[in-house]
Amino acid sequence: MDTLFLLVVFIQTALLVFAIVWFFRRNDEVPLIIAGLTMFFSSYRYYAVTHGWGEWVETIYTFGLPPIADEDALEVLPLIAFGELVLMATYCLRMRRKLPVIVAEGLQRLPPRTVSSLLILGIVFFFLSEYSRGAAFNLTNSSYVFLLPLTTIGMATLLVAAWRFGALHTPFQKGVCLLIVTAAAYNNFGAFLRFQFVGLVIGITVVLSVFYAPRQRAAALLLGTLVALLAFSVGGVLRQADNVNDKEGAFQNLSSSWERLMAGEDANMLDGFAIVHFVYPELMDFTLGMEHLEVLIRPIPRELWPDKPVGGYVNKLGLRDASQGIVGISPSIYGSFYGEGGIIGIAVLAILYGLGLAAVTEWMTKLHPFLYSVMRGLFVAWMIPLLRGGDLPGIYAWLGMSSLTVLIFAWSNRRLLKQANQPATWLSPRPVSLQI
Repeated sequence: MDTLFLLVVFIQTALLVFAIVWFFRRNDEVPLIIAGLTMFFSSYRYYAVTHGWGEWVETIYTFGLPPIADEDALEVLPLIAFGELVLMATYCLRMRRKLPVIVAEGLQRLPPRTVSSLLILGIVFFFLSEYSRGAAFNLTNSSYVFLLPLTTIGMATLLVAAWRFGALHTPFQKGVCLLIVTAAAYNNFGAFLRFQFVGLVIGITVVLSVFYAPRQRAAALLLGTLVALLAFSVGGVLRQADNVNDKEGAFQNLSSSWERLMAGEDANMLDGFAIVHFVYPELMDFTLGMEHLEVLIRPIPRELWPDKPVGGYVNKLGLRDASQGIVGISPSIYGSFYGEGGIIGIAVLAILYGLGLAAVTEWMTKLHPFLYSVMRGLFVAWMIPLLRGGDLPGIYAWLGMSSLTVLIFAWSNRRLLKQANQPATWLSPRPVSLQI
């Protein structure tokens, strides 16, 4: 076996072990998600393909670019490991707080009007999301209307947290919660929204587990991850099916889902990075921050700015073939970093993201525990599509739309939640265990 591959596996295994230790000592799953997901879509993907379990993406996706060979994937593997190391090291050096264990009590004291406003907010966005899936999108053809169902992710997370905190009492309140959670799961499960569905599952799992010490949390997170992976692979089967809406048929073909999971077919970010490596800098100059700038300019309608630059190397090089539909291979966040500035871009952006993720995590611990639980779930969920990389403006739009309902609820109840924030009763008096 290639020495370079073994070196990458050693580095990523060491980072994964460190992330596990960090989780049990700090109650913080962010490094664990970074290490686990990165290893799965990089060194594991390489091992699976080179041992005949799967194949590199078909050359139809590269639109005339060279087909991916084992050597091409091996060339970008160290770049992924380098980005992972810098990102995790920066985050852990900046992150100095142990995350709290929340006590599931206190929201019972909130006035019934607050709970009613939460339920009304959920019902309103439920109907808006259902309407946007049909008539509204056909009338406006707006991508933001199309993304409106993502608001049910935040709404479902809010309601699940409220139930867990003891704020939902009547069968009607709990029925509304179950309805919205079911709608969120149904609307975000499918061939093209698989990462959003994984985010929903992981987010709710995190919300339900913040009340436990790391040992108990580990079991809950493992169960949620297994459910998310299975559903993710089922969504991949849908993508290959004649009818991408045949969700029942996809679940019936679980053997294909398992085969796709073992082959890493749906975690082909290594393939995407290899394609990006073909493009930059041979066919295009490094974007030097323009992909991140697109996060700000993407919302500007093209009707107001007809000459707005197109995004993505596929569009910029004119490689998109309309007859093939929506085609794209995500290059991982490290591939997105590489497209911005090569190896230097990976180093600089990994440091900035590590600092940013740690700062946001520390900021969330200062929130009202109920909001902390919800925001923590959404934050961890958002990291799944973030690590996937690719369309960064779309990834940030996912975060914005899924957090919209949470922000509305937090703003409308800001005084009440601030008054109810009593760390002595909300946070577990027991420190997070330092034993593994």
